[in-house]
Amino acid sequence: MANPMYGQNKADSDIDVFGRGKVNVIANGGTDYKLSVEDSGAVCLFDTAAASSFELPAPAAGLEFTFVSTILATSDHVIKTNTLNTDGFLGGVSAESTTAAKGDTFSADADGSNDHMTFDGATTGGGAGQCIKVVAINTENWAVSGTTHCVGSSTATCFGDAQL
Repeated sequence: MANPMYGQNKADSDIDVFGRGKVNVIANGGTDYKLSVEDSGAVCLFDTAAASSFELPAPAAGLEFTFVSTILATSDHVIKTNTLNTDGFLGGVSAESTTAAKGDTFSADADGSNDHMTFDGATTGGGAGQCIKVVAINTENWAVSGTTHCVGSSTATCFGDAQL
């Protein structure tokens, strides 16, 4: 009879800790969904055309979320910080349009003052397949990157101040 190896029965491998590679998926369903620290790493779906929002938790370095649109927005889809004028976004997004030769890049304010991103289903994005990633880099700011999918002949920034 063989002697068991020390620690062979504990659950501390990457597969045990991270659930075999699948992350948590949070479908919005047309609500105002408040994310928690425990939701970090989740893929958050804008899965209805109606108005929807995700509110981020207070930033703490290392928290991260990915936002994907599964349908064209017919009303505003919003990603917002949980405090007005103290937490904000840094970085930027690329904007692609359904109209040929219409694309641009947009940056959040360099001082981190933008506290929400709005995707309207037209000039600021919200098309199916859009993917935005945010990563908290300290206790005040979220780094943002990704691509917005706009509809029509023009594009505009999705970043804004004075939360909706």
